[in-house]
Amino acid sequence: MKHILTKVLSWAMLAAVAAGSTSCLNEYLDKAPDAGLDEKEVFSKYANFKSYFNAVYNGSNFNIKAHYPLWFAGNNQKYTMEGLTDMCDMTRIQRCQPGRMGDGSTVTYATGYNTESKTAKVPYSWKSIRVANMAIRNIDMLQDASDREKKDLLAQAYFVRAYCHFELFRLYGSLPYIDKVMGSEDEWDLPRLSDYDMLHRIAADFQTAADIFDQAGLMRRDPASGTGHLSASDQDKPNGVTALAMKGRALLYAASPLSNPGNDISRWEEAAEANWTALKSALDYGYLLLAKEKYTDNFYGTKYTNEQLWAYTSGSTTNYNNDRVQAFVPYCFSNNAFSSGQCPTQNFVDKFETAGGWPLNTPEERAAATAAGQYNEQNPYTNRDPRFDFVVIYNQKPVQGYGNASIYVNEDGSLPSGSLIQKRSGSEDGVSETFYYEQKRTGALSNKGVQNLLLTDPIIRLAEVFLNYAEAANEAYGPNGKAPDADAEWTALYALNKVRDRVGMPAVLDTYTTDKDALRPRIKNERTVELCFEGYHYFCDIRRWKDAPSIHRTRLTGMRVTKLKAGATAQYPTGFRYERFELPSNRQIAWKNDGMYYVQFQTSDLLKMKNYVPNEAW
Repeated sequence: MKHILTKVLSWAMLAAVAAGSTSCLNEYLDKAPDAGLDEKEVFSKYANFKSYFNAVYNGSNFNIKAHYPLWFAGNNQKYTMEGLTDMCDMTRIQRCQPGRMGDGSTVTYATGYNTESKTAKVPYSWKSIRVANMAIRNIDMLQDASDREKKDLLAQAYFVRAYCHFELFRLYGSLPYIDKVMGSEDEWDLPRLSDYDMLHRIAADFQTAADIFDQAGLMRRDPASGTGHLSASDQDKPNGVTALAMKGRALLYAASPLSNPGNDISRWEEAAEANWTALKSALDYGYLLLAKEKYTDNFYGTKYTNEQLWAYTSGSTTNYNNDRVQAFVPYCFSNNAFSSGQCPTQNFVDKFETAGGWPLNTPEERAAATAAGQYNEQNPYTNRDPRFDFVVIYNQKPVQGYGNASIYVNEDGSLPSGSLIQKRSGSEDGVSETFYYEQKRTGALSNKGVQNLLLTDPIIRLAEVFLNYAEAANEAYGPNGKAPDADAEWTALYALNKVRDRVGMPAVLDTYTTDKDALRPRIKNERTVELCFEGYHYFCDIRRWKDAPSIHRTRLTGMRVTKLKAGATAQYPTGFRYERFELPSNRQIAWKNDGMYYVQFQTSDLLKMKNYVPNEAW
């Protein structure tokens, strides 16, 4: 009797919310199978099944958007994964700085468990994995769906399961692979897998998803051109090409030094082959690298682009003063006292080569570029990689609504009228300490420029697949080698240069193409420049390369700019003096121990995973 009553009440509730709004239905179906509603009645009907599964994207209590960088940073407001590295300084230091200095508890909470900001990556992943497993287990119960609809749901379920496990792996390292339905209160006695086994389980699920998407005719969701291009009703969902690209990304991690300490070349070969398959598939299905003139469409102003294999969009325009852009639009562009923008360090700015392809990372490289007439430290922002202008706001750069950016001090130490580094009265932070601001994510969004702007987040785009293939092929076969099935010209160097060419950069200089050891630093540099401030790439890349310890022990610098009373001279051709300087100690970074390669789980999760060996504490 109790079961019958529960069932009647459950269906009465379902009928009530169905008569209301779709969001109410979604919220109810999030809980339906655990609230007394018979699974057959949920999973036999396509509308119910789809609403139940789509909670992984849009659920009110959890969803995988916690892993989307734009959503994550927007809801955390003053905390970005790039802000935990040497790439940038945050204008307001209270959230990122403790983590930069090795406070693991701050990072554990803000990165994985902040339910208040709806960015709790860990519990939201467990819930999404459970929904995916429920969908996989019950797919054959579905009765009123077409074969294409059924396969689409199944492929998405495999994809979401792999995606959540992979995103957790990137931050937490290997863990049990949950491929069966488990309750949130269950004790998880599954063992912690090796990195290799974990990443291969992930890759296998991505491959399964790709195969089923292919069977459903969903290698991409929209036409490659013409009517309907980039505007499918489900454009926001992954597809077969996405799944292959994510498989390639996972196997790249499996081959990288952190997970491959013995440098097993067969892992690099496997990664090269997987990324070639993904790259060829993407090109065959009409994806392409946007022209330089359209480059920023990947990040703002356009809902979706043909370079994005999978993307999240804000859907409607975002105001410059919206809380969700506090991590990107600082006080000087918003007049919002709570804003905290990302301010590139000089360490990062140096990664942008000269327009002629000369590296500038070290004093020796800058001296060589200067001797070649490629670089002038007293006119440092001319003759640079075009992407520099897309990413960085620097002194005297034209900024919509602000004229030429005033990011300098006068010789007497005063600030000019309209200064972009003028602190708010009574505040000790809130403006750039590096003399730079980042604009890749939000462009001219500001109180004097573009006040409302559509933002988009490329979760994975074609340029990354080029670079994934270039890295793996270089390690496996050298600069002029290629994956066995790749077309003749598709060497590691060719793929790398394709990414450079689309923005007008020349091929990598010959001196860096003699062998894989010579090319490796240029591949790393290219990834850093091309993928900066998106996808958590840099935070994760420097860890998988095992470069993080040395990077975090390097002093962070800025570029102090002083306007000279004497004006332009032969020594100071712009009328400004440029001087490198170390950031103050409260804005530096540290590497306390190798536990910092990964984030820690909270105790509640560790108690569930009985056989899980925890990561070393920071």
